[in-house]
Formats: sequence, structure tokens, C-alpha cells
Amino acid sequence: MHLHVEESPGMSRALGWALGINLAFVAAEFVGGYLGRSLALMSDGVHNLSDVPSMSLSLVALIAQRRPADPQRTYGYQRSGVLAAFVNALLLVGVAGYIFYAAYERLRAPVEVDTGVMLAVAAAGIAVNAGIAALMWRGRRDLNLRTVLVHNAGDAASSAAILVGALLIARTGWVIVDALLSFAIGAAVLWSSRGILRETTHILLEGTPRGLKVEEVARAMLQVPGVAEVHDVHIWSLAAGLHALSCHVRINEMSTRESEKILEQLNALLGREFHIRHTTIQFEPRAAAAAHFFPAGGNPKKS
Repeated sequence: MHLHVEESPGMSRALGWALGINLAFVAAEFVGGYLGRSLALMSDGVHNLSDVPSMSLSLVALIAQRRPADPQRTYGYQRSGVLAAFVNALLLVGVAGYIFYAAYERLRAPVEVDTGVMLAVAAAGIAVNAGIAALMWRGRRDLNLRTVLVHNAGDAASSAAILVGALLIARTGWVIVDALLSFAIGAAVLWSSRGILRETTHILLEGTPRGLKVEEVARAMLQVPGVAEVHDVHIWSLAAGLHALSCHVRINEMSTRESEKILEQLNALLGREFHIRHTTIQFEPRAAAAAHFFPAGGNPKKS
């Protein structure tokens, strides 16, 4: 069974627009943070700046994913998006470390901030980041695009927190709130990157896709008439939501035409029940016997 790449229409263009808008807003946050002497705004600007290379990588990966397989990359470029998401998450970990450091320094030496500038830039940030997240919503099934969605949803939340903090500083004069907001933003950055790192690492190490169990898949295959045994089963993801399987299947003695029908039934079952679209199934002859399942590395024995 061959694999097909599906992309929500217009996502490359939407990501290009999001990149341009984000870059313009980063400049606005740095200017606003400088004029308003707000570390929270500057921290959020650094956070958003990390989205620029992230979005650039995601855009390149999105384009690369469309390239067909070739003799050097026989599975195509499906993992481009996964690799981009992994690099993006690593960048965010570094950004969080910088934010924590700057926030600590600001706690040691508090600075008066211009709450008016903070309010204006934070309100704009909510609109910009929420808009970008909305643009990315249609492509959320792609791990690469979901990374961008998570980044900007988090950015919108950070802007909302800055807005609330600016109101609090204006009312109470507690400038320490600016540094505390920066710590909260850094923690949010770490939290968002944690899940992405975990999922991308699992895919890059070719772990069994989340939600799938090898035993359940194999036992479902054993329900197809004519299948006597399933062994050396491997299931992995080429990209988020794009799963592959290889295995050996022992079947009873039959004609080639009959075995082709079994193959069709197996592929239909795997696609319908487990969303596995790329399969490599090797048939082995065997006399009729009770059905067995042996996992990868197991030693099947004739009954």
C-alpha cells in the first residue's frame, strides 16, 4: 500500500502570512518594551522572536513534505516537519532559560514600567497571536503546524497575562509583577516545548504510534480468513498521523489470486481500523493450523 501526503489547502500561504505578521509584531514588542521599560514585554518579544526561525523551518518543512520519494529518500520527506518541530522545541527551551535569567535580574533590581505602553502592546499581542493561531487551526493534524499553533496560542495567553499585569501595576504600583510575569511566561514556554519534544522524539526513534498496540493490530489481522499466523510486526510513524507497518503473515496453501484477496482485506482492515496507510506484508506458506501472533523478535513455532 502506498502513502499519500495530505495538506490542508492554503496552509503554506497562511504560514507565510503568519511569519510576516509575527516578525512585524516582534519589532513592535521590542520597541514597546524599551520605551515602557517592561521586561515582560521584552521577554515576550524574545519568545515571539523564537517563533520566526521556528515558522521559517516549519514553512520549509511544509514545502519539503510535498517532494516525492527518490532513490536516496525512499519514504520521501515526511519527517521534515517532525524534525522542524523538534528543533523548534529545543529553541524554546533555550529561550525559557534566558527569560528566567532576565526575570531574576529584574527581581534583584526592579525598574519602573510604563503601564500605558504595556497595555497597548499586550492588547495588540492578543489580537495578533490569536489570529495566527486561528490561521493554523486547519492544519493542526500536522505535528509541524501544530507546533506553530501551540506557540502562538501560548503567545496570546502571555499577552493576556501581560495586559492583566499592566492593570495591576497601574493600580497598585507593584513593579515586581513585571518580573513575576516573565517567570510565568518562561514556565509556559517550557511546558509547551515539553510535549512537542516528547512526541517528536518518539517519532524520530520510530516508536509505536500513540494509541496503537502491536498486539491489538496483530490480533485483528488474525481475524481475516486464511491468516494462520502473524509475526515480526513493526509499526512506526513516518510523520504525525502517517503510520506504517511491516510484518510476516503465514497463510494456508492457496493460489496467488486467493492470497491477493487476503492482502486486500488486510490493507483495508489496517487502514479502516488503525489508520495505517503504508504496509509491507510478506506472506509465508503454512499448513492450516490455529492462528498465532508473535511480536517482533519472537520465535514463531509451528503448532
